[in-house]
Amino acid sequence: MNSKGSSLLFLALFLASSSVIHGFDITKLLGENSKFSTFNKYLTEAKLADEINKRNTITVLAVANGAISSIAGKSPEAIKAIISTHVILDYFDEKKLMEAVGSKQPMTTLYQSSGLAKGKQGFIKVSLIGEGEIAFGSAENGAPADSSELMSTIHSEPYNVSILEVTKPIIVSGIDSSSTPSPAQSPKAPAGAAEAPAPAKATAAAPEKNAAAPSPSDENVAASPDAAANAPAESPIAAESPAGSPAAGPVASDAAGPAADDATAADVPAPSHASSIKMGLVGAIMAFASFFIV
Repeated sequence: MNSKGSSLLFLALFLASSSVIHGFDITKLLGENSKFSTFNKYLTEAKLADEINKRNTITVLAVANGAISSIAGKSPEAIKAIISTHVILDYFDEKKLMEAVGSKQPMTTLYQSSGLAKGKQGFIKVSLIGEGEIAFGSAENGAPADSSELMSTIHSEPYNVSILEVTKPIIVSGIDSSSTPSPAQSPKAPAGAAEAPAPAKATAAAPEKNAAAPSPSDENVAASPDAAANAPAESPIAAESPAGSPAAGPVASDAAGPAADDATAADVPAPSHASSIKMGLVGAIMAFASFFIV
């Protein structure tokens, strides 16, 4: 064989090996059996088929239409997360699954590579139940080992792609909340809801804090009504003493009331005898002076 023939043979072998490694189309393989049409649709809508076809080795745990309908009411994000846990990132046929049972090593799924998995949500464990049936379940602590049982092999291309039918979806605890981001803010109060009343402590204390302290004069006025009534009232008219000096005093406070006014009127002294003599003397002098004027 010449060099040209050798080159053509090498190229043919290379293309053949490439088609085997990268030639599978998971959508096409599942489409060969109509019982997986819903599962196949979820793969396409969630754009998981493209991720599967890019890999060299993959195992898909397919669920028939009747069983997969149990997740139909969930959000698209939750459905994508659930279907992702049915895609194992390695090749497993029934023989290799028995080996995995003995090793008790969890199997990594496509959901683990998404970055949304918390703890062991993205891992699947395989075990034997009953009379030697193979079952799959979440690798989380306390999760049931028999969430879904192996029924049959649908398609197998050794060490590249394997499609296995299982009885029902594997539901991982908390996967619905993990696939949906939490809101950044807390929810607002519903419209029309009454606002919480402001603390009444500061309002109640305000009058006491701002109240003016009583003045000393107010205290004296309010202290004893009897004291105000019994206080000596001063006459508003300056009275002359017998010696001729006026006796002046301060005007009584209005706070004394009517009683003080009565006391003032009663206590005004009558004209003294000395004053009468003085007035008579003045009158006599004026009468005597009138004779000279005439």
